[in-house]
Amino acid sequence: MTVVARLPDSLDLPSPIYLDHNATTRPLPQVIERVARTMAETWANPSSAHWLGGEARVELEVARDGVCELVAGAVPDGVFFTSGGTEANNIILLGGDPAPAWRCVITSRVEHASVLRPAEALGRRGCQVVYLDVSADGLLDPEALRLAAVAASPGPLLVSIQWANSETGVVQPVHALAAAVRSVRPDAFFHCDAAQAIGRIPVDVAASGIDALTFSGHKVHGPQGTGALILADPDERRVAALVRGGGQERGLRSGTHNLPGAVGLGLAAAIRARSLEDAAARMRAARNTFEDSLAELVPDARINGAASPRLPNTSNVRFPGSDGTEIMARLDAQGIACSQGSACSSGKPEPSHVLRAMGLSEGDAFSSVRFSFSALNTIEEARRAARAVAQALGKYV
Repeated sequence: MTVVARLPDSLDLPSPIYLDHNATTRPLPQVIERVARTMAETWANPSSAHWLGGEARVELEVARDGVCELVAGAVPDGVFFTSGGTEANNIILLGGDPAPAWRCVITSRVEHASVLRPAEALGRRGCQVVYLDVSADGLLDPEALRLAAVAASPGPLLVSIQWANSETGVVQPVHALAAAVRSVRPDAFFHCDAAQAIGRIPVDVAASGIDALTFSGHKVHGPQGTGALILADPDERRVAALVRGGGQERGLRSGTHNLPGAVGLGLAAAIRARSLEDAAARMRAARNTFEDSLAELVPDARINGAASPRLPNTSNVRFPGSDGTEIMARLDAQGIACSQGSACSSGKPEPSHVLRAMGLSEGDAFSSVRFSFSALNTIEEARRAARAVAQALGKYV
């Protein structure tokens, strides 16, 4: 029998604080309303030739325009809607007919599972897969990537490097990494999993020198089960379909469109595009307030990746000698939601592969907790969360 914990209604508790936005964000009210209206009014299949299908196609193209507002350098023909970042990453790595296109893949040890697991599958099929190490601060070295590209086997080469890490918020030097690869293998295809970067920092698919990026709608206050693959060159032919069928999305992603989801994603992207600077400032202010307050209340706490450029919303905190799972449980009982890493693996007992790759011991990895903010969090919530952490550690304030 499964028992689900629930806070008693009679307790006079402060309002909950959600600090797990790298796992998912709450859809904006405007997005919820727009998705519901699309389901009620524009329910036809966008692939249908009649006028109802035509209305649906218009909505779909407006959604592409919304994505292009948020991702600089993107053009509508280069935007392909998917069910999320995981599917989009799998298209990049595993798409092809009859087999994936790549002879060699270079990636890093801190990637999301939606890149690492497909890379492992490619390795089992005979593809050369190279995993790059990161520094203690979570950063990749462009020179190490350049040397890996030099040593890569002949033939189609894929480089897949995340723009920002979901657990630590560390932002990779994408422009320098792309330039390093181009200097020795101009033929390489460079892909970025940008699920955590989109909507939090400026992202330019053209100026960065990459060929493709992928992201999920639910990280930017859009619907879950939505995402996009963006090609810098809409006529790129090195990326092939993973799902085949009716030829939707210019043949790259077959299947009847999730029109309400795409519309919600497009609207969420457009809203964030028009408020990105303000949203980033709000996230940074809340995150910094939390870290500053924590430094006063829990002096031995350490921020993983603090010396590197980080997303404005992410704080991965190590509490030496403490059990991160126990800290999370105590915070959960106070209505504060946080995590120990990727939501995809939160049920696993293994220590974070990201923190281990940064050189942390198993014990230090288990003692770390991730707090990820959104523009909806307030400064007072950040202070309350820091006080709650201190209390969870037995430091009564």
